[in-house]
Amino acid sequence: MPSLTAVITNAVLEGGSPFSLTIRSSSGSQLASGNYKFEGDYLGEIYPSGTQYLFDYQFSESTNGAVLWNGTDYWAGGHLWFVTISNITLVPMPWLEIALAGPTSVRIMWATNFTDYVLESTTSLSGGSWGSVTNAPSTAGDRLFVTLDTDVSGRFYRLRKP
Repeated sequence: MPSLTAVITNAVLEGGSPFSLTIRSSSGSQLASGNYKFEGDYLGEIYPSGTQYLFDYQFSESTNGAVLWNGTDYWAGGHLWFVTISNITLVPMPWLEIALAGPTSVRIMWATNFTDYVLESTTSLSGGSWGSVTNAPSTAGDRLFVTLDTDVSGRFYRLRKP
């Protein structure tokens, strides 16, 4: 499921001083049109219990390859704000697919546009140390993959850009 994380470097609330605000979507999907739709509480980072200040954004690609944004910020009590958003930079985030490759092995795959990332693993998320997976990835279409023995139960994997 797609997600959106955005940083507004000069957000202002109720006439206060500008500050950096990170917004995160609570839901995201790719529509049949190919557009991406994201919704969430844009003040959720500073009010984790939630507010009624919500956003509904859609991103699409124009005919010249630029990213088009269409969306609203609103208060669920009935106010709608029109917001100008410029200087959008989309940063793709890597994600892993993990599937059984046999009774004692798994195949871990990721997109080929992340060749400069390192696959790492650990046996514990709480304080565990991450080590590089030494198997060289193979390529199949637009995917990189490694096949690993499942010698340790509960192993976790991530991609990290060195």
